[in-house]
Amino acid sequence: MTKQTKPQKKKKKRYPRDEALYNKIQENEFPIVFACLPGAILAVLDKPDLGSGKGRKPKKLYDILTCLFVKKYIDFSLRRSMGILRVFNYVGIIDAEIPCFKTLDNYLKKREIQPYLKKLIVLTSDLFSNIERCLATDATGIATTCYSSWYSIRIRRETRKRDHLMVHISAGTRSNVVVAIDIRTKKGEDNIIFRSHVKKVGERFDVDEWSGDKMYLSRANCDAVVEIGANPWFKIKSNTTSRAKGSSGWKKMVRSFKEEPEVANPKYHKRSNVESTNSSKKRKFGSSVSSRLPVSQVNEEYLSWIGYNFSMVPRAIYEFKVKPEFMANINSTIQWNHFYT
Repeated sequence: MTKQTKPQKKKKKRYPRDEALYNKIQENEFPIVFACLPGAILAVLDKPDLGSGKGRKPKKLYDILTCLFVKKYIDFSLRRSMGILRVFNYVGIIDAEIPCFKTLDNYLKKREIQPYLKKLIVLTSDLFSNIERCLATDATGIATTCYSSWYSIRIRRETRKRDHLMVHISAGTRSNVVVAIDIRTKKGEDNIIFRSHVKKVGERFDVDEWSGDKMYLSRANCDAVVEIGANPWFKIKSNTTSRAKGSSGWKKMVRSFKEEPEVANPKYHKRSNVESTNSSKKRKFGSSVSSRLPVSQVNEEYLSWIGYNFSMVPRAIYEFKVKPEFMANINSTIQWNHFYT
């Protein structure tokens, strides 16, 4: 009787990396992030506070943004983060006036701080403007602590489902830095958001290629990408035709997928990097928000992505040899250059 041999498992493809460089980036993330934080916040502020000239004197925006960033970066509750903030302030890691946790909560509910959060995303991503030439867009869901319920006629009972935020990001396929982001409490308008990303990023980056999945497959999206001087690479469907209907970018892309798949598929599959970006952020800064009000949820998620982009700064320094300009504006009792190598 012959022995049956078990089929061998297919070996997982390995992507070798420079371990010494990777270790250096990871080990020095904390000191570099907090060396860059003061200068970055000062660079995005256009006024000292959100005061209107009436009522009690407001807190300084610099102090508020610093404390909210630290709270989200260490991923503590507002009350528990107060002790860490005081320790950080005492030893000189941050230089800010620490408000009451309730004050921080009130500012987290303000829509007025969102422009500054968006500016921090732009500021940190602009470090890679000379590095990233291929971008990709994708959407992901972020769980909240809120639920929606409705009565289902089919099963004759009330159904309950967790609510999610919808986060649309555009990221570089080389460094995985987020160059544009849109966070909403509702689904929809994916293509409108995509085109707004293309327009904004096209003003800051020289883009050669822009990829996305079938969600973004449309002639209008192809035209938007072509308008900034890049080539679109969206996954086509089985019944997709190459009829231009006024869109030369669409015709060229579809023909390339059908006639030269060995060229088109690798360009499209660069979008896998944006999936890696979503995964990396969720593993480092969580896949949920704890706030219950819609504005607070959106602001909290923006802070998570700001933390993620700041964690990319060590990579810009060590791997791509780019030093942030805002790193020089440090007002701290700690000389951070002694802590990273």
